[in-house]
Amino acid sequence: MTAGRARRPAKAALHAIVVRRSDFRESSRIVTCLTREEGRVTGLAKGAHRPDSPFLGRIDFLNEVSASFSADRGGLRLLERASLVRERRSLREPLRFLAASHLAWLCEFAMPEGRPEPAVFDLLLGGLNLLEKCPPDAVGRVVLGLEVRLLATLGALPDLDACTACGAPLGDVAWQHADGLGLVCREHAPPPRTPVGAGTLALLRSLRDHSGRHWPDLPEPAPARVAAALPAAWLAAATEQRSRLRPLLFERC
Repeated sequence: MTAGRARRPAKAALHAIVVRRSDFRESSRIVTCLTREEGRVTGLAKGAHRPDSPFLGRIDFLNEVSASFSADRGGLRLLERASLVRERRSLREPLRFLAASHLAWLCEFAMPEGRPEPAVFDLLLGGLNLLEKCPPDAVGRVVLGLEVRLLATLGALPDLDACTACGAPLGDVAWQHADGLGLVCREHAPPPRTPVGAGTLALLRSLRDHSGRHWPDLPEPAPARVAAALPAAWLAAATEQRSRLRPLLFERC
């Protein structure tokens, strides 16, 4: 009796969030996903524009999907299957969409192709959940909290409690370091001194110290758009880029 051909083991599906799409020829799309298991993955969704495509309505921006890609052989992979896990319709509201798009841009930078970064993926997933549910007037505060958490994950969040130069406690007052990337006491603040408002410092510390589910309900000792200047400088230094969406977002918060 001849032995039958052994079955190939089923390919594990990836937990993925769609962060980028572009058309490819007439009927297909190139899709970039951030995945928990493999980091950033880009693949070709063949026939995605066809009316009978199994990808229709599944690979929209910010959708959470269970995705299977062809093996990585050094070229463009194929998106073989995508099952919809969650469609985030509430993020289509303009302010929430701006915030979610900015977060996706930051996390895409922090998650290189093919290198898993589970903490960054979890931040994106949890951040999208928060942005869906938080009150509109808390969107800016939630975005600041997510930026502070991402900076901490990347090891790029300055010490908010002690002087970068001498280690002395900062208390309620701080000044920006000469390079703009840290906080210092008055003695080590070079002229012209740029003070950091007590409200800004209190808000950033509070966001750092509380879990994300508490951010929408935290008191706001300074408006998010005012406190946003410091994380903007820190993010620009960490990513060597500036988000085009961020200024628009905080103008509306």
